[in-house]
Amino acid sequence: MMQEINFIEVKNYFENLVAQSNFLKSFTGIFAREFHTNINSADGMESPILAMFKYEKGEESSGQNTIAVRKLGLSILFNDIAPDDIPLQYEKISEAELYADKLIARIRLDSSKQDNVMFNSFLPNTVQILPVEFNGNNYGVDVFFSLKHK
Repeated sequence: MMQEINFIEVKNYFENLVAQSNFLKSFTGIFAREFHTNINSADGMESPILAMFKYEKGEESSGQNTIAVRKLGLSILFNDIAPDDIPLQYEKISEAELYADKLIARIRLDSSKQDNVMFNSFLPNTVQILPVEFNGNNYGVDVFFSLKHK
């Protein structure tokens, strides 16, 4: 029997993913104050940042089948981009989109491994990637997807 994945396991999964990544440099959890504290600290946060901003338990229905899911939202952000440097903003959004594709590929791979906390939970048809501007100097993408509630 599969064990139910919980919020802390999901947060730790993404925090560990960043620690092992060769393209993501910093992680921040779900609270806005955590993001602001980390970004404004003496050390700041190195870009690109993976920020978890949405965690929601719910249900999704496809025809007659309803499944319990966790809907997640993550941002991949580059910080300290000048508000008037539009070409660089677009470049960073494009770069973040490439990183989002790598992130989704990793989640898909981990979902196929029986010994991984994400085993058999990723729902690939739920993925959305959208450009984002945050606080006027952070640019990148928001990544939305769902996990099956095991």
